[in-house]
Amino acid sequence: MGYWSKAPMDRDQIVLFAPTLDSWIPEDHPARLFDEILSTLDWSQWEAQYVGCVGQPPIHPKILAGVILYGLSMGIRRSRMLERLCANSIDYLWLTCGRGIDHSTICKFRTKFSKELKDVFRQIGRICMSMGLIRLNQVGLDGTQIRSNNSGDRVYSAEQIEERLAELDAQIEQMFSEAQAADEQDQDLFGSSSPSSLPRELCSLQKRKQALEKALASQEKVVARRSRHVKGRERPARIPVTDPDSLILPSKEGGYAPNYTTTVAVDSQNGFIVDADVTGDGDESHMTVSTVERIEERFEQKPQQLLADTSHGTGRNLQELEDRGIEAYIPVSGQVIKQDNPAERDDLTKAVPVSKWHQLARTSQSGKKLAKSAFVYDASSDCYYCPMGRRLPYLRDFLEAKKWGKVCVRQYRSLCCSDCPLDRSCLIGKARLRSVYRDEFESARQRAIERMGTAKGQEIYANRKWLCETPFAVIKGYMKIRSFLLRGLEKVRTEWLWICTSYNLSKLVRQLVRMRVRFCTMPA
Repeated sequence: MGYWSKAPMDRDQIVLFAPTLDSWIPEDHPARLFDEILSTLDWSQWEAQYVGCVGQPPIHPKILAGVILYGLSMGIRRSRMLERLCANSIDYLWLTCGRGIDHSTICKFRTKFSKELKDVFRQIGRICMSMGLIRLNQVGLDGTQIRSNNSGDRVYSAEQIEERLAELDAQIEQMFSEAQAADEQDQDLFGSSSPSSLPRELCSLQKRKQALEKALASQEKVVARRSRHVKGRERPARIPVTDPDSLILPSKEGGYAPNYTTTVAVDSQNGFIVDADVTGDGDESHMTVSTVERIEERFEQKPQQLLADTSHGTGRNLQELEDRGIEAYIPVSGQVIKQDNPAERDDLTKAVPVSKWHQLARTSQSGKKLAKSAFVYDASSDCYYCPMGRRLPYLRDFLEAKKWGKVCVRQYRSLCCSDCPLDRSCLIGKARLRSVYRDEFESARQRAIERMGTAKGQEIYANRKWLCETPFAVIKGYMKIRSFLLRGLEKVRTEWLWICTSYNLSKLVRQLVRMRVRFCTMPA
C-alpha cells in the first residue's frame, strides 16, 4: 500500500480543529461572488410578501433566488436536481448555509414572484450601469424561438379539436345519463341520497374538454383557423393543446414545433441584457417600442441607437423611435438599398438615360416591374416623378388596415402612360395608369433607408450579429435552455426573466473576477 497516495483525512479520525463550511469555498468561487452581489440588493419587496406569523419561519428569498440563479448559470434548473444539490454539493450547501430545500418550495418560489424578479433584474442592471458596464449608447434587439412545454404529439388541427370536442360531448352526455340511472336505482334501494362529487371518469372528461376549448379559443386570436402560407406552400394550422399560448413555428433544428418567441435587448458596451420579453404570436414588430419604454423606465435613460432586424422595421416603429430621439439602424421591410439608383437625378423632369434603364429597381416578386424606388418623391410639389420625367400628382387619401392598426395612405397617379416606352415594365396587370402609394410613415422609412445605405450605417449594423447572437448562444449552449419548463405565456415570461437575470449575474461575476485580478496585478 506504500505505493498509493494516502488520504489527507480519515473518515473516522477525530480532528482538534474541524474545518468550517466557509473554508471549503475559495475566495474567488462563483458561489461566493453570487452571494456577495445578491446581498447588496434590496429584498424588501420580496420580504413584504411573507406573512411572518403563520407556520414555520420561511427561508429568506435571497437564499432561494440565489439557488435558482446559480443553478441556471451552470445549466441546472430542474427543481429535484436543485434539491439534491442543496443536500450534497458543497457550493450549494454554502449558499443555503446548510439548509435542505424541498423541490416543491423551489417550484412555487420560481413562479410566485414575477413582479419582484423584475426589480432584481433592474437592480443588477443599475449596479452594472454604476460600474460603467452598461452605457446604453448602442442597444441590439433580436429574438429567437424556444420550444414550449408541449409534446409534438399533442398538436392538433382546428378540425381535429372540433371532432374531439364533439366526441367528448357525446361521452359526457352518455356518462351523465348512466350516472342518473344509477342514482335512481340507488334511490329505490337505499332512499334519497346526495352524492358529494362527480365520478372520477366524468371529471377527467370535463378537464380534457376544457383544455381543448381553451386551446381552440387561444389560437383563434393569433392564427387563421384553416390554413396559412409558409414559404409559398399551403400548410394547415396546428394548435398546441398542452400549452395553447404557444404557436407552431419553424424550429432552428428544422421542421415545425410549438414555440415561444423570446427577445433580448443587449447593450453593446459589455453585452449585458437590458430587457427581455416573450410573445406567443411569433410577431416581434409590436415589441420594439415597448422594449424601449421598459429600458427607459428601468435605467432612467433611453438608448441612443437601436439595432434590430427587418421584422422591427415597420413605418410606425421607425416613426416612434424618431419621435423619442433614438437613431434606428433597422432594415426596412421590402426595401432594397441600392447605392447607384439612376432614378435619383438632379433634374427630375428629365428622363433617365436609356443606357441606365436596366439599373432601375425591380419588384422582388416578378423582377420585371419597376419598383417604387424607381419613382422619386418631390416634397416641394407633393408629387412623384417617374423614370421618364413625368409627374404623378396627388389623387386621394384613404385608410388601409394593417396588423398594427389603420394607416393613412396617399395615392399618386400618372396622367398619361399610353405612349411611354417603359409601360410594359411599369404598368401592373390591366392598369392603364401607374399609381404610387405613400403612407404617413414614408418619410421616417426613407430616412432609415438612407441611414442604412451609408458605409457608417452598414458598419454600425454589423455589430448586431455578435451583439444579439452571443446571449442566445450562451443561453442555449452553455445554460442548456432549449425548451421551457413552465406553461402559459405569463409563467414563461417569468421563466425567461429568471434565465436572463442569471445570464447578467454570471457576466457580472466574471467582470468582478477580471477587475480583482487586474487590481492584484497592478504594480504597487
